[in-house]
Amino acid sequence: MSDSNTPQTSASPPRRRKWPRVLLAVSLTFNLLIVGMIAGAKWGYHRDHGFDMRGPNHAAIRDMGFAPLAGALDRDDRRQIGKVLRQRSGSFGDNRKALADEFQTILSALRANPFDPDVLSSVMDRQAERLQTRGALARSVLIERIDQMTPDERSIFADRLERSVRKRAR
Repeated sequence: MSDSNTPQTSASPPRRRKWPRVLLAVSLTFNLLIVGMIAGAKWGYHRDHGFDMRGPNHAAIRDMGFAPLAGALDRDDRRQIGKVLRQRSGSFGDNRKALADEFQTILSALRANPFDPDVLSSVMDRQAERLQTRGALARSVLIERIDQMTPDERSIFADRLERSVRKRAR
């Protein structure tokens, strides 16, 4: 039953904007990254295996997903790999500076009116490309170091890696 005194409106529903959803997605992504980094630092791999993955000397190895392999390397090998990575790809501080600059570009893109998703996509593509490049370099340097090992050193490395993987599986 409708009241004849109530005005009927035929207004269309309000237009939904994209930028709040994009902002929410980016915000959630960064929050999850921060929570993951904190949890990883607190309860991460280094506790079970005696290898502290924190710090600039281990950042590339840890960030590229080489934690089990890096944990099986001895301290001198890890230091040498870190040194070669810094020589070939610049310091970890330079990479963090580039990420900070790109984050400012992301913030500017999110605040722009009208929002241009291509700008955001471009920055995120550059970040993904840099991560992929650093991962390929880290993989290459790690393989080079393993190739330089004697058969006995490789056997010891394999034993440590196997123990590490079995321990993690439990």
